[in-house]
Amino acid sequence: MSTTRCAECHASIPVPPELEATTMTCAHCHASQPVPDLEARRRLLIEQQREARLAAEARAVEARDARREVREERDRHHDQREARRGRWGMRLMSLFAILAAPTIIAVMVFDLPARLGFGASGADRLAQVKAQLEGSGCTPLVGITSSYATGNVSRIVSVQQQCLRVFAAGGDGHRSLSLRLFSADGKEVARAGDTTDPQLAYCAAAPGMLRYEVGVSPAAKGRLSHMVLACPPGLAPKR
Repeated sequence: MSTTRCAECHASIPVPPELEATTMTCAHCHASQPVPDLEARRRLLIEQQREARLAAEARAVEARDARREVREERDRHHDQREARRGRWGMRLMSLFAILAAPTIIAVMVFDLPARLGFGASGADRLAQVKAQLEGSGCTPLVGITSSYATGNVSRIVSVQQQCLRVFAAGGDGHRSLSLRLFSADGKEVARAGDTTDPQLAYCAAAPGMLRYEVGVSPAAKGRLSHMVLACPPGLAPKR
């Protein structure tokens, strides 16, 4: 440790090692005086502070570069995982397309004509029944209606105080159909069991609205037809 002499009592005073110190005090007479080489100490202090600042900036740059490298590495791993997922997704889609191709072809070849209104719908059989009953005095309330159906078909019909008969028939996709007839308040008033060409008869006691429903089998699809005739009481007894 370097020392200097007190300006008052000439006692030996240790020089403070801290560069920030600008004065020192004598331990004997308590006189204060500037530290020796104050300007040199200030220049050295400024140099040390500059070096510390540069070192801190260098450490900050290194930390920022390290974080960027970690982030880039994480992004690369993420992109690689997404690329692998994309490849697996394409493979699964290709496999699905290969497995589904026969079904799609079957639908396009066998089901599309029916959806477009072609093919058997049972309308020809209903036409024969209609011609036969018209000769006995029946008249159409709902003409022969054909449509593609994968579920139950429902329709409302307005009736007077009259007897009616409801018919349904299916094409190749509907081997079993049923018929149900409901009053205006939703009460079932007549039904016909599951057959290829079901029919039911009912005599309305007063004018009103009735709703009939053609029921289809589960998973059945294709074209079907239905109609309603108003017939003399003798041809459509009340059930």
